[in-house]
Amino acid sequence: MRTAVAVVWLALAVVLASACGGESSPVETEEPASHVTPFVNVAPTALKDGHEVWNDRPGVAIFDYDRDGDLDLYVTAEMGHANWLYRNEGDGTFSNVARSAGVMAVDSHSTGAVACDLDNDGYQDLYVGAWGSRTDGLDFRSPSEGQGNRDSLFRNNGDGTFTDVTVSAFGEAVNVRSASSAACADVDGDGWLDLYVANVGADDFRTFDSAGHPGHYNMLYRNLGEMTFEEIGESSGVRGEQISMRDHAGLPITFEDPETGERFEGYDPTRTDRLGNRVGEPTGQTHAALFFDYDDDGDPDLWIANDGDRLHLYRNDTAGVRVRFTPVAKPMGIDQVGSWMGFAVGDVDGDADLDVFAANIGYHPLLRPPPLEPVGVCSYHHRFAWGTCSHALLRNDGPGGTTGDGVRGLFVDVAPSTRVSPSPLLPPEALDPGAIHPLFEAPTGLQAYDFGFGATFFDYDNDGDQDLYWLGSTVARGEALGGDAFPGAGRMLEGDGRGGFEDITVRAHLLDIDRVKYEELFTSERSLEARRISRRFHENGKGLAHGDLNGDGYVDLVGVNSSGPKLFGDETMDIPGPVFVWMNGGGANRWLTLRLRGRMAKDGTGSNADGVGARVYVTTSPPGQEWQLVQVQEVRAGSSYLSMDSVDLEFGLGESAVADSIEIRWPSGRVQTLTYVEAGRVLVVEEPAGGG
Repeated sequence: MRTAVAVVWLALAVVLASACGGESSPVETEEPASHVTPFVNVAPTALKDGHEVWNDRPGVAIFDYDRDGDLDLYVTAEMGHANWLYRNEGDGTFSNVARSAGVMAVDSHSTGAVACDLDNDGYQDLYVGAWGSRTDGLDFRSPSEGQGNRDSLFRNNGDGTFTDVTVSAFGEAVNVRSASSAACADVDGDGWLDLYVANVGADDFRTFDSAGHPGHYNMLYRNLGEMTFEEIGESSGVRGEQISMRDHAGLPITFEDPETGERFEGYDPTRTDRLGNRVGEPTGQTHAALFFDYDDDGDPDLWIANDGDRLHLYRNDTAGVRVRFTPVAKPMGIDQVGSWMGFAVGDVDGDADLDVFAANIGYHPLLRPPPLEPVGVCSYHHRFAWGTCSHALLRNDGPGGTTGDGVRGLFVDVAPSTRVSPSPLLPPEALDPGAIHPLFEAPTGLQAYDFGFGATFFDYDNDGDQDLYWLGSTVARGEALGGDAFPGAGRMLEGDGRGGFEDITVRAHLLDIDRVKYEELFTSERSLEARRISRRFHENGKGLAHGDLNGDGYVDLVGVNSSGPKLFGDETMDIPGPVFVWMNGGGANRWLTLRLRGRMAKDGTGSNADGVGARVYVTTSPPGQEWQLVQVQEVRAGSSYLSMDSVDLEFGLGESAVADSIEIRWPSGRVQTLTYVEAGRVLVVEEPAGGG
C-alpha cells in the first residue's frame, strides 16, 4: 500500500516473545485501524463434490477449460483417487466434471498440472505430471503396471471433453520419470507452445542424509504441430546439470561409476532399487520451472529451482530451428545452493521491470545445530558462502548491465535488506536473534521468514502494486505432533510499491490452517492457541494458484494441501488434505483484466493462441498526483510449484478510472498500443495482423 497505516500494537514485544516460546498467550493488542479486507474460504460450500484431496504432492491449475468466460479448477490426486475438474457454475459453486470430461487419471500418481493451448485451436489442453508409487521400491528404469509414473496429455476437444493423446503426442519419449512442475512457452518463436517438464526423483529414494541425493533429468518437448512433440532436453542444454555437493573446503564430493570410471558430483551410481536397477540420474531434484524473459530480448528464458542444489537460469540463445539455452546463473551470482521450491514473478519496487521471488525451506533449520558431515540439506550448505536456507528476492536491476563474464542482465538478492513489518500475532521465531543457533548468522528482512512451496505475486487490493503470498510445509501435522521440522502456515505480505512489505496473513484470514477461528480477533480473550492461530496447526501446503474466480475484479487464491498423518487424541490417522478456495473480500479500488488472443488461433500467423510470453505495460495517472504509474506483467503458463495461475493479466488501478495506455509486446515481436481504456472490465485483446 502507498497509504500509511495507522496501527497501534500495544504488546508487540510480548507477542513476539510468546511466539518464540509457545504462542499460548491471549491477544494483548488494541484493534488496529485496519485497511485489510479479509478473504473467505468458501471451499466447503463452493466445491460441491468435496474439498479434501488424497495426494502427497497435489497441484492446482486455474483455467477456463470450456471457454465460457469464467475460471475453472483442476486439482491432482494420487493413484486410486480421481483428479478433479471443477467447472465454475457462475453462481459461487463448482461442479466436478472430471469423469464426463475424461480427465480423472485414476491410474496415475498425479503431481503438477499446466493448461496450455498446444494446438492453437482456442482451447487450453491439459498436461498432468506423475511421479510413481511411493512404496514399491522401484525407480523409472524398473517399470511396472502399478507404478503410476506416466505423465498424461489431454487434448481439449472444445465440447467440454478431453482425449488422452499421450502416446500419439510423445511416442517413446513420454515422461515416466518423476514429474513435479510443468510450464509452457514458445521457446523457438514459431507460434507453437513448447512444454518443459521438471522431474524431482522417485519418492522412494528422495533422501538428503548423505552427499549423494540425485534426481531425474528434466524434459523439453518441442512442439512440431498436429499435437506431436520431440524431446530435446539434452541437445538444448536444459535436461539438468550435475548436483553441486561440496565439502567444508568447497571441493566437489564425487562418486565413481564402477562400470565406466566416470565420476559424478552428488550422485552415487552404485545405488539400486529392489530389482537391481540403478537409481536416479546425475542431476538435481527439480521442484519448479519458470519461463520468464529476464533479459528483455523477446524470447523466454528458463529458471529452475532444485532441492538440495543450486538455482539455475538458462538464457535462451535459440537461432532458427536450433534450440539452445546457456547457463548464466553462476556468472550472475544467483546460483546459491538451497532447498529451492517455487517461484513468483512481479514488480515489487515499482520500477516497471519484473523481479523474482524464489521460495526456500526457511529459517527453521537455523534453530537447530547444523549437520557436521556433508549432506544434501540446506542447513549444511547455509554455513558457507555458496548455500542458504533462506528465501531469495532477486531484484531486477535491468538488462543493460553486465557481469564480469559479459552476461547481460543484473539480479541482486535483496531479501536480507527487504523490510517486512511483522505480524504481531504470528511473527517468525527468527526475528529473535537468540533463537538462532550460534553457528548461523541471524537472518534479516525477508530472509527471516518460513517455508514456501507454492508462491504467487498478485495485487490483492487493486491499489497498483504487487503483493506476495506463499504457503508450504511438510511432514507431520496435528496438535501433539507439533508440525515436525518445518511448521509453516502460509504468509501474505502486502507490498508498499517500493520494495517493502507488511505481514497481514492473520488479518487477511489466509492462514493455511484448517478450522482456524478469526472471529473477534482483536477483542476476544480467547488465546491464539484456542483459535488455532499457531504454526503447529499447519496443513502441508503444496500447490498454489491465483485467478479471479467470481469475476468481481479482485483476485482470489486456491491452495492445496497434502494428505498424511494427523493426530486425534492418542491415535494417528491418515486423512486427506484440505483445499482452500480463498475468495477476495474486494474493495473500492478499480481494476482492469486483460485476456490476450494470439493470431495463431485465428489465421495461423503471429503468436500462440493465449499470448503466452507477451509482456504488457499499463500506464495510469493516479488522481491528484503529478506522476504516472507504470505496471508490468508477463503472460505465463506454469506459475509455481505444481500449479498454474490463470493466464489472465489482472491490473489494479487504484482510484484511476481509465488506463492511459496499454502496450502489449507480443511473442511474435508485434507491438500493440491501446489508449484510454475504461476500468472495471475484462478486455479481450486480439493480436493485430502483420506488424500493426
